[in-house]
Amino acid sequence: MEKRWVWPFELLDKIGEGGMGEVYRARYVGNNRRVAVKLLPLNAAENKTLLARFEREMDVLKQLDHPNIVRCFGGTCESKQQFYAMELVEGGTLSQLIHLKGRLSWETAVDYAMQMCDALQYAHNHGVIHRDIKPSNFLVSKTGHLKLSDFGLITVSTGRRLTATGRTLGTVEYMSPEQIRGNPLSNRSDLYALGCVIYEMLTGQPPFLGDNQPEIMHKHLKDPIPHASRKHIEIPLELDTLICDLLAKSAEARPESADRVKQRLQDILQPGRRVVAVEPTLVPTRSSMPTSVVPLKGMKESSDSISFLPAPSDSRARAAWEWGLSIAMMVFCLIGWGGWKASESRMLIAENALVEQMAQPDPTAQLFAINTLAKFSTLHSETIAKLYAATKDGPENVKVAALGALARHANESRGIRWEIYKLQRNSDVSSNVRNQAEQTFNVLNEASGRSLLQSLMSWGIYLVVFSAIATGGWFVWQRIRAQLEFA
Repeated sequence: MEKRWVWPFELLDKIGEGGMGEVYRARYVGNNRRVAVKLLPLNAAENKTLLARFEREMDVLKQLDHPNIVRCFGGTCESKQQFYAMELVEGGTLSQLIHLKGRLSWETAVDYAMQMCDALQYAHNHGVIHRDIKPSNFLVSKTGHLKLSDFGLITVSTGRRLTATGRTLGTVEYMSPEQIRGNPLSNRSDLYALGCVIYEMLTGQPPFLGDNQPEIMHKHLKDPIPHASRKHIEIPLELDTLICDLLAKSAEARPESADRVKQRLQDILQPGRRVVAVEPTLVPTRSSMPTSVVPLKGMKESSDSISFLPAPSDSRARAAWEWGLSIAMMVFCLIGWGGWKASESRMLIAENALVEQMAQPDPTAQLFAINTLAKFSTLHSETIAKLYAATKDGPENVKVAALGALARHANESRGIRWEIYKLQRNSDVSSNVRNQAEQTFNVLNEASGRSLLQSLMSWGIYLVVFSAIATGGWFVWQRIRAQLEFA
């Protein structure tokens, strides 16, 4: 590449471009430091509005000093070539990272979103509305540090308006409804775009897509808010709720500030748990035990030191150990029960979400929900009823998938095997549905035949395991008691 200069910078290679200019990796001749230089195209310099935006972007960036906002080192807008220099972030953009990975884990997305909130809150505190929040405007360092860039479309509360009322500027996939209508913007307009970015980090695509810009704009204005957790069930419902709040059609319904959004993100990433302080069970020490010594049978009393411990005058030490062990066992059981209930609750939430997805008119969504439910270890009776209902109505492939899911959960579906038998005899349904119904009926019939034997075997195994645990626990407890009595 032929050397290009915008003194005192040597331009090395282009690393980005957009409607407001081109960005080059450059070398500062003063100390050989690598920086990024943003150039306004020569033909764009004749446009007074673009020139004013470029100049204002440079002036505002020089005033913003925050670790999550790209630092501006200055430039010029007086000569024929307008440019300014800023810090160079080598890791690429968030958009490139999402494209590379497909989507980010919800923990990573929350961490990035909190950094975005820090940048937005700082900008909003200085009266700056970005107006073009999107993944390609967030630079990611190699250490995972996020920096907000491209302030070409900003609105400054004290500055001169450069966009006529009623005009729409920005990126349609991330535009708030008020921005689409050309209405006055506020800090909450940036928060709407933030919700779109969080949704894209979690799912790999923006919340509203279409074949053209008017279609996407219409969806921002009228379509219901999509739920990220319905696409990926591991996403916490609290995070899904926060996204829905950020994507509210009315600006007043959104969170009041980026700081408030960050607080909710912190609660999701590190949920506050109520810690119950348990007073420790005090055990008498040797120094607090009686000093009188009872010699063992056959031993003579002596003035010499005795090698065994003094016996307690009462049972307080033994009672303390018994209470301590009992409390520890109770706490262990409660922790295990709580973990099991939490896991069961999480699976129930996921199961209910998939049942709701089955009710959607889209056959693809129904198939995804049914096939996912088929992989669950157990299902509730209400879900079995929904799967059976899906065998009656809907497309043929949905009916076949629902019958297959019932066969996978034969133990829970035994009660409807005669309804499946009637379905396989129904000449009004297709041959594929009848064949699958026949296979499902055979599986349910076998499950019903062996259910009694399985129940007896299960109870027998439970009885043996419980007896073994109880016997082992009794022997351990007796040994502990013997040691405590000796001590």
